[in-house]
Amino acid sequence: MTPSLWLLVIISQAALVGGQIFLKRAMTRREQADPGGWLGTLALGIATMTIWFLLWLGAMHRLDLSQQMPLEGLSPLFIVFGSILFLGERLHWKGWLGIALTSIGVVLVSMS
Repeated sequence: MTPSLWLLVIISQAALVGGQIFLKRAMTRREQADPGGWLGTLALGIATMTIWFLLWLGAMHRLDLSQQMPLEGLSPLFIVFGSILFLGERLHWKGWLGIALTSIGVVLVSMS
């Protein structure tokens, strides 16, 4: 895989994580009846997820699906790190174990 394809996949995954975080933050603000921008945060989340989708389609055009889908398996790990960093969430040890097993599976599939 070329460096430009790696960059495309990395930016795509970053957009996925960012979109999920924006959507979660918007829904939390909505529950708290925070009129201070939950709709703006929701719109930002939708826009970011749209960017992710378009980048992912671009990667799909250039990569074999067997190469691209294992990389998608790493998104739960990135989303957990993003939720810890930006939302202050915590994960139980069972969650970490599940993510570790998923990541190991991604590596094994990628090596085949």
